[in-house]
Amino acid sequence: MASLSKPALFLALVSSAHSQQLASGSLLVATTKSHDPDFARSVVLLIHDDSQSAIGLMLNKPTSVPVSEVLPDAKGKSVTVYAGGPVPIGVRGLRRTASPPFFTVVSNKSDLLKTVSVVAPPSSFRLYAGYTGWTAQQLQSEVARGLWKVLPANARTVFDPHPETLWPRLTLPRPIR
Repeated sequence: MASLSKPALFLALVSSAHSQQLASGSLLVATTKSHDPDFARSVVLLIHDDSQSAIGLMLNKPTSVPVSEVLPDAKGKSVTVYAGGPVPIGVRGLRRTASPPFFTVVSNKSDLLKTVSVVAPPSSFRLYAGYTGWTAQQLQSEVARGLWKVLPANARTVFDPHPETLWPRLTLPRPIR
């Protein structure tokens, strides 16, 4: 059996330990170790994760941006637009589903407009401008350094009626029962 250097062994162990946790549908909760202002007090839902990259949406950053600014054909509609992340490209929606991972991503403009036009309630649909993105290795490294706590997502968390309070609730220690 070939021997690994200490740094290579550490990376292999970290990678195997965290790659099982990181998956589409996982939550990334920013820890106080992170000093990146873009991610301070953020809760990110991973919507894509593979061996090359990871993409997520910030669940807890509602904005005052009118929906018509991100979807010009949706004038007159009242939908909260969330800051999906620091990468300012694209508009995506999360539509609630009954089975895990409890959401489907909507990125097609006509599907987004249809959903917004029926004024889907926030308990079943959310709209995001922008996204978060990493290489797979970058995200695994950030998790290994303790910048993110990885938690399983559920529909109650993803479509929480008070998303601005998610971060403090997910970072508080759980009571022992």
